[in-house]
Amino acid sequence: MKINLIKITTGLVITLASCSKEFELDKSVFIPDKDYPDLPAYTEWGYNTFGALYDRELFLYNEFSVPAKVINSGGKTSFTLKGHKGQSGSYYYNNDNSMSLNFDLYGFLPASFSNLIELNDTIIDLTGPLCKVSLMVDTVKHQVAVLNGTLNFKRAQNLIVDRNQIEVILSGTFEIQALIENEPTSITAGKFDVGIGPDNFFKY
Repeated sequence: MKINLIKITTGLVITLASCSKEFELDKSVFIPDKDYPDLPAYTEWGYNTFGALYDRELFLYNEFSVPAKVINSGGKTSFTLKGHKGQSGSYYYNNDNSMSLNFDLYGFLPASFSNLIELNDTIIDLTGPLCKVSLMVDTVKHQVAVLNGTLNFKRAQNLIVDRNQIEVILSGTFEIQALIENEPTSITAGKFDVGIGPDNFFKY
């Protein structure tokens, strides 16, 4: 009876440790950029962060939203960064300032999150016909007419834990000049380092 209890307890500890590892992967780790300390630095470790300057305002991830999702649906794949616009600080939250930046990629239709590795070292011209950019502020979707800009997936790498693929880490940069509701607007110093796995990859 004691042996069985020890086995059960050991098995539970191993399971909890594994769950703890995956929970830790969902957290965000903020390392300040040396030039723009309110923005996260460019990293390639799956820190689940992103940040940019929306004209002179901050556009950042927060601790209350999934920072990135990839959705394969309707003949396109959407890469969405969701956070807030305004005050700095990774723990900031205000429903009135929620903001999402969405990149629709046409012609790239990954069957699963593991296929995102194909984005490694890929630069996408945001003025081209294979990409469309949209912006959601609060609950209002804004039309974005891109004048120039790029989305650069500098690195896509597999994250393996205990010999199992947990996610693909996407790290890169983005810069956009656009007319947003006919107002000239720049999104600069954009960078992201996010993990995409079964929980935030969707295909339907």
